[in-house]
Amino acid sequence: MNNNFSFIELDVNEIKKQIKNGYEEIMQVKIQTGDAIEDFIDWVTYILSLSKNHMNFIGRMNLLQYSEGKYLDALGALVDVNRIIEKEAECTVEYIFSKIFDEKKVIEKGHKIAKGNLYFESIETVTLEIGKRTAIGKVKCLSTGLIGNDIEIGEINTIVDDIPYLLSVSNITKTSGGADRENDDRYRERIRLKPKAFSVAGPHGAYLYYVLTSHQDITDSYIYTPVISPGVVKIIPLMKNGGLPSSEILDLIKEKLKDDVRPLTDKVEIEKPKQSTYNINVKYWIKKTNMPNLVKKNVELALEEYIAWQKEKLGRDINPNKLIQFLITAGAKRVEIESPTFTKLEKDTVAIESQKTIKYQGEEDE
Repeated sequence: MNNNFSFIELDVNEIKKQIKNGYEEIMQVKIQTGDAIEDFIDWVTYILSLSKNHMNFIGRMNLLQYSEGKYLDALGALVDVNRIIEKEAECTVEYIFSKIFDEKKVIEKGHKIAKGNLYFESIETVTLEIGKRTAIGKVKCLSTGLIGNDIEIGEINTIVDDIPYLLSVSNITKTSGGADRENDDRYRERIRLKPKAFSVAGPHGAYLYYVLTSHQDITDSYIYTPVISPGVVKIIPLMKNGGLPSSEILDLIKEKLKDDVRPLTDKVEIEKPKQSTYNINVKYWIKKTNMPNLVKKNVELALEEYIAWQKEKLGRDINPNKLIQFLITAGAKRVEIESPTFTKLEKDTVAIESQKTIKYQGEEDE
């Protein structure tokens, strides 16, 4: 965030000059270089500079564009928009018993299982029906944030709280939904959108506000009404790092867009984005330098930045010119791109990298 905006001009030399002139005028003396009073003037200049700098900081914290942290939270409270807190990852698990019971068996809410040192607990009471050996339930990670995400099927299989005749347990879906606390930039955007949502989610901005409020890992959304289907509002949400929303995320969006926040005549349909895959095959040269390894590292990091940029928004065309720009800025002298080629994407599609090859070709003169 650019914090160069100032309410009060801050020029240390000008402050010192004004203090010095004022002192000379009041005391009817001329301050000479080396006079002891100069140290006092420097100290007063320092104090006034700190004060003016703090005034500028407080002023900026009252502007949505520049505000951050707890100050941004206070601005959000003015329009009833709270920062989204950390969330736990969730998944569905299957409990398998070693025998069939002649009465219903209950697995209490809070029953714990684990994958290594990562613990999960059931978020609902699960009932094993008469004549059955298996039961299905949902669990959530006891650690908030991203740490509980993307655990593959079958990997959560350690029983922590023993139950008689419980033979095994394992997750039958991949974990998802865990998220860190909403960052300032995303929170600021939701505050900016909130006035559009004061009535109902009719305008595009209002729908976007409610979609982004559903989960902090939703980074973009394409919202439109098909020409052939008036009254239908299609919502295509995109997750962080170009990810597709899970069924749990889609359910969260549906819950946010219930009848009391959208026009009753709108039929909302929520779909996952389409994916367009592309390969990267790049050769590059650098200028002669004393630090070739550093330049090569920067170029490789720039490639990762391009990949992240390419998939952070829906409908962003696959653009090799942008890739060249990233690599040249990082220190490459010359770049040859075999792939990708320019590809126009529809607004409901995200570009996802498949294979990537980057080859260093050596140093060249200017």
